[in-house]
Amino acid sequence: MLKATFKALLILSLMTISLGFTLYANKVQLSVTLSKYQKYRHLCNGTNETKKPPPYRMDPNRMSVHSNLIYPGNYHFILDDTEVCRSIIPFLVLIVPVAPANWKARDAVRKTWGSETRVQGELVQTVFLLGLPSSGNIVVQQEHVLKENLQHHDLIQSDFIDSYHNLTIKTMVIMDWLASRCHMVPYAMKIDSDMFLNVENLVKMLKMPGTPTKEYATGRLKSQTPVVRAKDSQWYVPEDIYPERYFPTYAVGMGYIFSLDMTRRFVEVSKSVPSIYVEDAYVGLCMKMLGLEFTPPPNRNHFRLYLFEYNRCSMSTGITHILKSPEQLMTYWTNLKKPGPTC
Repeated sequence: MLKATFKALLILSLMTISLGFTLYANKVQLSVTLSKYQKYRHLCNGTNETKKPPPYRMDPNRMSVHSNLIYPGNYHFILDDTEVCRSIIPFLVLIVPVAPANWKARDAVRKTWGSETRVQGELVQTVFLLGLPSSGNIVVQQEHVLKENLQHHDLIQSDFIDSYHNLTIKTMVIMDWLASRCHMVPYAMKIDSDMFLNVENLVKMLKMPGTPTKEYATGRLKSQTPVVRAKDSQWYVPEDIYPERYFPTYAVGMGYIFSLDMTRRFVEVSKSVPSIYVEDAYVGLCMKMLGLEFTPPPNRNHFRLYLFEYNRCSMSTGITHILKSPEQLMTYWTNLKKPGPTC
C-alpha cells in the first residue's frame, strides 16, 4: 500500500513538473516577443493606431532616423515556421500584410481565395505577414497569434511595430522574406486582406505568352500622382526627402504582382531610397532608382477599385476588387462559386 502511494505521488510530481515546464516555456516565448515589442516600439514612432491613419506632423529630425529604419535588415523574424517555399516550389506566392488583431480577415482569406492551392495546374501558396501589436491588449493579441499559427502554420511575424506609419517597413520586410525564402519561385503577389482575388484569372494572366519572368511588376498603375506637401496629412512628404512634384508611376498598394528576382533588388535599393509613408509610391521610387518600369497589365480592368454593388460577371472577369469586410468577402465568394453562368 505504501509502495503504491509513493508511486502515485511520484507520478503526480512528475506531471506537475512537466506542466510547470510547459507553462514556463510558453511564458518565456511570449515574454521574448513582448520584450522585442518594448525594444522596438520607441524606434517605430510608437503610434497606437493600426487601422485608421491618424494626422501626423513630420519632424525633420525624426525623418532622418526613420529613413534609416526602412531597410528590412534592421528587423528580425520572430515567428516563421511555415512550410511555404521549403519542400515544394510554388508557381505563385500570395503574401498578405495584415494587423495582428485582424484574425477575422485572415480566416476569411483562408476560407476563400487563400484556399485555392492548385490553379491551372500550378501550385499557389498563401501566407500572412504581421508585425508586433501596437494597440489594445497586446498580450492577448500576441497569445492569439501564437495559437493561430500553431493551427495553421501560415503566419510570419517580424519585430517591427505594426502600425499605419510602418506600412513601408512592412512591405520591405515582405520583400526580404521572399528574397531569402522563395527566390526560386517565378511570381509573388503582395495583396491586402480586404481584397477579393480571382486566383484563376491571375494565374491565367501570368501564364499568357510573353509575360516576363524577370524584372516584372504589374498591377493597377498610377501615374502623375501629386506629392502631398500639407504637413498635417498622413501622406506628407517633405521636399528635402523627395523634391519632385509628382511620384513616378507605381502600382496601387491594394495588390501588385512581381517576379521574384525583383525582391532582392528592392531590398538592396532600399538602403538608398529615403523613407516615405506612402508604401506603394515608395516601391515606385525603388523601381525608378533601379532604372525599371512597371509593365501595364493586359487589361486595366483586371485590377479594380471599390465595387459599389455585387456583380457576378465583374467578379468572374476581374482579378482584384476592394471590399468592405471579411463578411462581404465570404458572401461574394460563395455566390461566385455557385453553379451556373457568371455573365
